[in-house]
Formats: sequence, structure tokens, C-alpha cells
Amino acid sequence: MRPYCVFIACLVLFAFCSLAQINQVPNKCCYSFANVKIPVKQVESYYTTHPECHRTSVIFITKAQREMCTDPTESWVQRLMNLVDVRASHLHTKPETSVVLFKVDTEAK
Repeated sequence: MRPYCVFIACLVLFAFCSLAQINQVPNKCCYSFANVKIPVKQVESYYTTHPECHRTSVIFITKAQREMCTDPTESWVQRLMNLVDVRASHLHTKPETSVVLFKVDTEAK
């Protein structure tokens, strides 16, 4: 009976350790980069890869929901990130309230 309990305890411990390792795996990592520049009109958003990935990357999401891995050290990638950020900030700002001026007639009749 004792070897059976030891076996079950080891099996439970192994399963617990396996589940803990699964939670620490990054969702997406890039192993190669796109070799074409992506037009800003096609880009919807972007995000950076998890720090545990082998290569630091920027993933652009196109309007067609396609994800493209790019090298964040490239100047065109940094420029595209800035353009997307500016566009997003314009979409999230509230329109300015307009001021309407009235002319007051000061002459009494």
C-alpha cells in the first residue's frame, strides 16, 4: 500500500509542476522578421513580445487581422509605432468644446 501512495503523490506533484510551467510560456514569440515595410494605412495596432522570448520584437496587427513580426531596432518600425500611437491618441481625445459669443446690445431704447 505504501508504494502505491508514494506513486500517487509523485504523480500529483509532477502534474502540478507541469501546470505551473505552462502558465509561464509566452503567448507569441517571433523567430524571423518581415522583410517588407508595412504601410501605416494597413496597421490597426501593435504590441511587443514577451520579455522571455528569444528575440525582442514588435508585432503589428493589420486591418486584415494579420500579425507581422518586425525588428524594433529598425528605424521604419519605430516610425510606424509612433504614427500608430499618434493616430490612437487622436481617436481617444475628446473634441474641444466650442465657445459661442453673443453680441449684447447696450443701447437702451
